[in-house]
Formats: sequence, C-alpha cells, structure tokens
Amino acid sequence: MSRHYEPSPPLSPLPSITLRGYGETMWLEGRAVVLEQKGLRRRIPVEAVEEARAVGRGRRSVEIALWGVDGAPGPVFILKGRDAASAGRLVEAANRARSRNGPPQGGAALVEERPTSTSGRKKGLGLTRRERAVGIALLHVYVGGFALLAWAGEPQQAALWLLGVMPALFGLLIVVPSLRWAWKRWTVRRRGVMVVAVFARKEGKRTFFRYTDLEGGTHEIEPDYAARGIGGDPKRIEVVYDRQHPSRAVCSLAASTLVWRTAGVTLAGGLLLSLAFLMMPLQLILLALSG
Repeated sequence: MSRHYEPSPPLSPLPSITLRGYGETMWLEGRAVVLEQKGLRRRIPVEAVEEARAVGRGRRSVEIALWGVDGAPGPVFILKGRDAASAGRLVEAANRARSRNGPPQGGAALVEERPTSTSGRKKGLGLTRRERAVGIALLHVYVGGFALLAWAGEPQQAALWLLGVMPALFGLLIVVPSLRWAWKRWTVRRRGVMVVAVFARKEGKRTFFRYTDLEGGTHEIEPDYAARGIGGDPKRIEVVYDRQHPSRAVCSLAASTLVWRTAGVTLAGGLLLSLAFLMMPLQLILLALSG
C-alpha cells in the first residue's frame, strides 16, 4: 500500500530541551530538532523524523532516524550525549510531535544545513601569531632582567623583579581583553547595522538570541549580561552587526554601563600595571643610575 504523506498540523513549538555531548549539541527549537555537530548545524523539521531513540550506554545518546524514500530506510543522525534524563525527554518530545507518515521526497530533503558560526572561537589559548611572539619576547625580558639583577648582586631588587610578574599578569588579564572588547565594539559599530534580536534558546546558563541580516541570513549572539530588553521585554534586544561579517555582532549598551566599565578597567588595570612597573622595570633603572 502506498504511503500517504500527512504533514503535521500547525501546533505549538516543542519544549525547550537541550542535550549536550562531547563538543556536540542537540536541542529542540520551534518545530524542529537542531543538531550542531562537526562544524555543521542541521535543522531537522519534525515532519522529517520517522523516530527518535535513546541509545547507548545508560541511554544517554540519541538517534534521529529520518523518513526514507519508497520504503527504504532514511539517514540516521546520532549524538553521544552525557545526560540520560535530557536524552529521554528530548526523545519523548520529538516522538510525540513527529509525523506518522513521511514526506514523498524523504526526510533528508527537508533538512537544512549550514556551517556553524566560529566567530570568537579560537583554538588553544586563542592567541594570534603576533601575540605569541610578543609573549615570548616579554618572557625573555623577564628572565633576562632577573638574571641581570642577580648577577649584579642586587638580591632585593631581583626579588622585587621576580614578584613583580604577578601584578603585571593580573593587570594584563584585565586590560588586554578589555581593549580587544572595546576595539571590536568600535569596528562593528563604525560600519554596522542595528537590528532587533529575539530570544532563541537557552543552553544551561548560556542564552542565545537570533537576528536576521539585510540579506536574509540568520545568526546567533550570546548577549552581554548588561544588555537591556527593548521596552522592558527581556526577549528582544538591540544588536549591531558588521556589514562585512554579519555573524560578528555586539549588543547595544547604555552609556552609563560603558562609563562604569571604562572606569573600572582604568582604575584596576592601571593600578596593577603601575605596581608592576615599580617592582620590575624600575629596578633596572635604579641599577643603571647607581652604576
């Protein structure tokens, strides 16, 4: 008997359930299962799903089997999860919403694929080649300065030089990320477009908003904790995205927030770097003057 396709009626969105794996994530969004895996984000409408199954050790993993064509089995997507309870809830919700008959063209034809956004993500420590070179040069200066003071018979100044790396390190940890954050905001806003982003999903303690660029592409942003909702609505915020790189965006912030952050970085970072200067380079200056 030929299979007749009956699309799912327009129902309410699926519950917000997320299953995290090892570098991979699956969640329910709208009327679809979204799978982010190996650099790809697949949006699988419930009409494409023949069955969802909890599998593997402890039933912590999930298989999403798609409808095939002409009775042949369709493709199966697997996520190796870490939480059996989340896997069970996701499978139950997907099976409850899926179609009882598959589309004539098969489920795979309904799946949307696009590369995941990698903006802001870097491998390792996230340092560029220039930043690594600067770090190596500073390390040589640090070791060389300590050796010079010790060789000159200045143990007290050598000790101050040795300990001075702590305020320098903490000062740089405050100042450098803040400067990079400020540079990103300036470059994006200088050539950016302001749009409204709406709440998309929540993954653990992280919240994601979605916005659409002028070309119709959709992107996600993890908002600044200080971003305020439009008209008091926490599910709608203003963001500015870069025309040249639409996936690169920043949240609109109140002027008072920017002022307080600038003041905090200037005071805390400036104080620590000043202390580091007194404990490190100044020792070489004093040594040169005493000679």
